[in-house]
Amino acid sequence: MKLSKVLATAAAFGLAVPVMADTLELRVVGDGDAAMVSGNAVVNVYIQGRIQGATDDGLALWGANLSDANGSDITGAVLDSPGGDIDQFKKNLGLTNPAGYGGTAIGNNLIQIGGGQNTIGNAGPTLFPVGTVATDVANGAAWVDLAVGTLDATGQSGDIVLTLDTGFANTLAANTGPVFPVNAATVSIGGALTITGGGANDLDFTAVVSTGNHNANGSFLGGDLDIPMDSADGAAVADHTESRQFGATGSDLYVRVDFAEAIVSGSVSSNPALTGLTATPNGSSLDITFDAPANGTCYTFDVTGTQSAANEVGVGSADTDFCVCYFEGDINFDASVDIGDRQVVAQSANLFNTMDTPGITGPQVDLNRDGIMDIGDRQVVAQSANLFNDFSAVTCP
Repeated sequence: MKLSKVLATAAAFGLAVPVMADTLELRVVGDGDAAMVSGNAVVNVYIQGRIQGATDDGLALWGANLSDANGSDITGAVLDSPGGDIDQFKKNLGLTNPAGYGGTAIGNNLIQIGGGQNTIGNAGPTLFPVGTVATDVANGAAWVDLAVGTLDATGQSGDIVLTLDTGFANTLAANTGPVFPVNAATVSIGGALTITGGGANDLDFTAVVSTGNHNANGSFLGGDLDIPMDSADGAAVADHTESRQFGATGSDLYVRVDFAEAIVSGSVSSNPALTGLTATPNGSSLDITFDAPANGTCYTFDVTGTQSAANEVGVGSADTDFCVCYFEGDINFDASVDIGDRQVVAQSANLFNTMDTPGITGPQVDLNRDGIMDIGDRQVVAQSANLFNDFSAVTCP
């Protein structure tokens, strides 16, 4: 018998006509009552309910449909009673659809999840329902698990947004039996559970930059200026080059990873290991600071474990690491420090221009980060520790 017919069945048993309807609130959540969880795995799913300010004596029957707002097939979801009093809603103790308490698969959806208690007082033993009615189920402000189970999201390429609809419910109009009068309840359905998928739906980077201050002496503009970093380890080393001095005048250099949403917690490791390595959320970015790296060395940073403002989404498989190479003085990003880099400083478009001048080559020319391209930057190139260094054989770990 379909659950939507139970009300008619109840009427046939001479049960009460509704007078004042309680409201059953329903929602679907993940572990920890989360509204968003990371997919590409078997995900725990909970359908919860509560009746706040109840005037009746708890649930007699409940049901709802479950679907994916994006249209994915979720009929592989396995839902059941969490046990305890909720078992009284399951066949044979209670009454459900023929497919059982976990709902009937129709199209891509699960229809009429849930069940009803033995309010008709059937004594059995061969027919059903045959259970003992539990009172005060879901009454109160606390959410109660009405159905629990799993959804296999392994290998999904997009988000699954689980939503409930077509909810219905009865409540006990009295707490004495064996035949219990019931009232029809109002059903209010709350938010959805988003299970994030792979690819573009992960918490991926929108940009990775090496940034440093170019306004230390107070007389020149510039502020924090960025050199973009390629996010793929397989790219040419030049795409990862940070040429500026680390620990020069002004604040030290740091790496910033930008995301499309606000970040609440960060996680970072590096290969080779850097001392003082820290990841700090900053709006929709993650600021990665560390002690001075070794010149002529490439470092791979891994930020797996960083989480969004929902505090539920880890960085996805598409973006987990990136490489930054520290080649002090390599202004033209050709993996060597030589006369060519000194010439870049001397170009009319750069020499004696401040960092706020339109048309400059870029922040990598202001090697000492004092806000102006001048002889000081040429001297950084000419230092014995830098000039004639050849980094062409250096690779990302």
